[in-house]
Amino acid sequence: MENLFILFRQLQTLYRDALGLEIYGVFAQGSNEYYDDPLLHISKAQNHISLNSLGLPFAQISLIEAAARKAIKAGTHPRMEIYMDSDLFHSLMFKECQRKDAWPSALYKPKMTSEPGQYYYAACDDLISCLHQP
Repeated sequence: MENLFILFRQLQTLYRDALGLEIYGVFAQGSNEYYDDPLLHISKAQNHISLNSLGLPFAQISLIEAAARKAIKAGTHPRMEIYMDSDLFHSLMFKECQRKDAWPSALYKPKMTSEPGQYYYAACDDLISCLHQP
């Protein structure tokens, strides 16, 4: 997963060099990936199936982007290059675990739960420098 951000940095360079545009990334993986739950759930009666991980990350990405835009407009936090859901953030391998505790974050409202969601934001190079690269 940590290599995803190196790939994103390469995409930033391509967009900047080819089109003169700055880009940002919004990342999510869904809770099933983090908790190692099966992707396919079949009811005991075998008349319902659920592919939980397919829809959740896309919904999270949309909601995080909307919340980040609103927070930037309100001056709650600055523009950043990377925004990511807390499940993905907590699955990353940091070089120093205590560094995770101080990472900037904000809340967003997921549609499927009553609990608030949380997203973390970062400059790409800052995040990469803190990650353990496999």
